[in-house]
Order: sequence, then C-alpha cells, then structure tokens
Amino acid sequence: MEGASRHPAPIQPGDLDLVQLERLTIRRYLLSMVFQGVWWAGFILIPFVLAKSLQAPGWMVTLSVTMETTGMLLALYWGQLMVKGGRRRGLFWSGVGGRCIMLLTPLIQGPGQFLVLLTAVYLYVSLVYPAQNGILQANLRPERRGWVFGWGALVQNLTAAATGLLIGHILNTNPDNFRWVYPVVGVVGFGYPLILARLPRPEGDQTHDPADFYTVPHVPLGPVRISRLAGALVTPFREAVETFKIDPMFRWFEANFMVYGIAYMMLIPVVPLFFIEELNLSYKEISSARVLIVSLGVGLLGPVMGRLMDRIHPVRLTTMAFVVLAIYPIVLALGTVLFPDNTAAGAYLAFGVYALGMAGIYVTWNVGSIAFAPPGQGGYYQGIHVAMVGIRGVIGPAIGFTVLKLLGYREVFVLAALIFLTAAISSAALGRKLDRA
Repeated sequence: MEGASRHPAPIQPGDLDLVQLERLTIRRYLLSMVFQGVWWAGFILIPFVLAKSLQAPGWMVTLSVTMETTGMLLALYWGQLMVKGGRRRGLFWSGVGGRCIMLLTPLIQGPGQFLVLLTAVYLYVSLVYPAQNGILQANLRPERRGWVFGWGALVQNLTAAATGLLIGHILNTNPDNFRWVYPVVGVVGFGYPLILARLPRPEGDQTHDPADFYTVPHVPLGPVRISRLAGALVTPFREAVETFKIDPMFRWFEANFMVYGIAYMMLIPVVPLFFIEELNLSYKEISSARVLIVSLGVGLLGPVMGRLMDRIHPVRLTTMAFVVLAIYPIVLALGTVLFPDNTAAGAYLAFGVYALGMAGIYVTWNVGSIAFAPPGQGGYYQGIHVAMVGIRGVIGPAIGFTVLKLLGYREVFVLAALIFLTAAISSAALGRKLDRA
C-alpha cells in the first residue's frame, strides 16, 4: 500500500502534510470497509445460524447475543489502553484473535461448541471501536469525520448487501455450509483492522505504538496481588464515572443511547426466533431482510447522514433516528395482518423502516461521541460509549426473552416501540439544551 512503511511511525516534517495524510487515510479507510462489509454480512447472521443451522434453543440464542453485547464492557479497558498507545497493535491482534479464529469453524459439531468459538470473537469485537475512533480523530479534520464515515458506511454496506445475498444462497442450499463460509468471512474480514493498523500517524500524535506491533504484548511475570488486580479492574469504571461527572452533556447523550439500546437489545434475540418459528422464513428471505435491505438502506443513506451529522450535530440526528426506529417493531407486529399471504413482505417492510433509522444511528453511534471528546480523547470517549452497550446488553436481551415467554412476540414489539419513543423525547430535550448552551 502506498506510503506505508513496515512499522507505522509518526510522520516527519516534509513527508506528508495534514491534507495529504487525510487523503491517504480516506483512501485506505474506504478500501478497508470492503473487507469490513464481508465480515459484517457474516457477523449479523450468527444468531440465525445458531437457530436454523445448529438448531439452538431460544435461551442459547439469547445467551449468544448477551455474550456479544456484554463483551462491549471490555471497551472501557481497550479505551484505557488506547489513551496510553497501542491502537495499531490492538487492531492487529483483534483481527487475529477475533476474526481469523473463525478458521476453526469446520471443527464445530454443535451449538455449544460454536458458542465457545464465538467467545473469542466477542472478546475482541469491542477493541475495534476505540482504536478506530482514536485514529480517525487524529488523522481527519473534525468537519470531515461524519462525511468520511458516511461514505465508509456506503462502501461497507454495499459490500455487505452483495455478500449477504451470496451467503444466504449458500446456506439456503445447505444450512451446514456455514462450516466453510465463516472461515472465509473471518480471513477476509481481517483485512479491515490490518489496513487501519497500517495507517501512519500525524506528527505530534499523543498516543504512540510500540516499535513492532506484530509482537505479543508483554505481560509481567511474578505473584499477583488481589488488591492490585481489583484496582486495575475497577479503575476504568471509576474514571468513566468521573468523566460523566465533569461532562454532563456527554452523560445525557449516553443516557439516551442507553434507553434506545434497551429496546434494540430486546429485539436482537427475539427477531431471529420470530423469523424462524412464526414466519418460517428461509435463509434467502432472512438474508434479504436482515442483510440486503438493511445494508442497501444504511449504505446508500450513509453519506447523507454523515453530512447531516456534520451540519446539525449528532444529538439532533439521533433524535430523528429514534423516532423512525419506533415504527420498526410496530411493523413487525402488524406484518402478518398487513400481508397475511406473504409473511416475508412484512419482514421486508419492517427492515426497510429499520434501515432508515439505523442509517442515522450507524453514523452517530460510531463517531458521535467524538463531538463531546477533548482533543486526543476520541478513542477514550468511544471506549466509554461502546462499554455502555455491554451494560444494556446484559439487560435488554433478558427482558426481550422474558416478555416473549410470558406474553408473546407482539407484546415485545409494542414495548420496544414505547422505549424507542422515550429515548427520542429525551434526546430532543438534550438538543434544546445544546441550543441554549
């Protein structure tokens, strides 16, 4: 790749000015999103593979979702490491441990073994976000970040749409084909963190990487003291609380995402079960609704939403997205009434609405926290933001699965819609507060 040395190093005066660095970053970032799109298409189908190919019970699908979202709590620790350096090394090892590990998929014999393999995937998934945001904050001008991320969304989601169709066709032919599909998806997906890890740094970047980020991080040997270990575990949470105390606007922003996230997480384990057990959709129909429609919608609207976020602030864009998302579970609930002879049509319409709302969320969730972060703290703020997913990830799936078992699918959908609306009302209030400030 042009301009890349063996080990990323601060750019020296005369090598690349900031505009050249930004252009180089944009080109490589957009290229990396092709690889990310392939990975994403396979990643979001994991709950469906568990339920349909491996015939996992509902509680196991819920556990898988909870493992994924709870793993986001580790973003606090990853964010701490990103402040001290090692963004690029962390990205590299997240790709090895969290994506290339899918090469072991052919050895899977049952859903329990697949969950064990997914543990490694979920362990590293939250590392990508603070590392990515720290690099983008350092390499891109503030007024360009939303625009760049929006075009990245376009590239990623168009790739995911094409890949999702292909994966859906392959799994529809033989559900057991996931054993060789996921090794390919994992290796190709490794290209995303690898390309970002190879990006150069601007001169004066405050976070430095070791001379060789291809080496295993050093772990000091010797006796472990319980008090020291406990302190290390608690420190990131304590510092996150302190950050919320001194930055009330960021705290309110995260509170709104917490409310929205409860509804979002409620639906993650319920929708795969709804599609398979009640609507009886095929892999082709599932991939069309969950991957093709969503990827095309988010991808095509990504640049528009990125530019809109740059102009009106992440909070205002988030408010509009929350309102649209409140319609999505209502359409799911009414799908069989609106289309009694074509259950797939209701799923397609619901995920069309979902795509419209998530186009705004996609941009604000990934880079919105930078709007509140002091210079050099974008990765740390995003670490806090991602970690909050872990908290609601413990609560939301359990609520959704419990309501499903006690009441039914449509009660879950109505409750989720009300929670989305609550988040929208609170976000609108934060927008008015920002206007006055």
